Amino acid sequence: MSSELPDFVALRARFDSEAFSNGERAKLRRAPDLEDVSLCPALYRLFPGQRPDDRHVRLAFLLPCCKHDAKAKSLGAQLAKQNVSEARVSQVARAHSPLDLIQLRRLLTHIEPAVNWEEFGKSLWYWNPLSKRQLVEDYYLAQFSPAKGDK
Repeated sequence: MSSELPDFVALRARFDSEAFSNGERAKLRRAPDLEDVSLCPALYRLFPGQRPDDRHVRLAFLLPCCKHDAKAKSLGAQLAKQNVSEARVSQVARAHSPLDLIQLRRLLTHIEPAVNWEEFGKSLWYWNPLSKRQLVEDYYLAQFSPAKGDK
């Protein structure tokens, strides 16, 4: 396994480019689970010349759900702003793979966020309990931060 991180912003740009067909994007968007993504030819077009592993599959599974915005707030903050319930965010954090990612994708499809792929991609690449905790912390910090002027 290579320890080098992919360029997540370039990956999103490749996904959006004309070189990647609408049909390929649709196949990834409609894939019901990670297993389906791992069998999709579009996965190999996203990562040319590489043997995709679980990290690549996670990225490809969630890539269709989020646009890129370098100045975007964290995903947790966006979930709070969109009034996503605590229960749904906790459900993602407590679920085990692959259900956690399926539930996360449902949330992303619901709110259609723009994320900073540099940060979000890294979180998906290392998806683990710490990544989930960061999501939950960002959610609660955005929801319960004092208003300006409050102490």
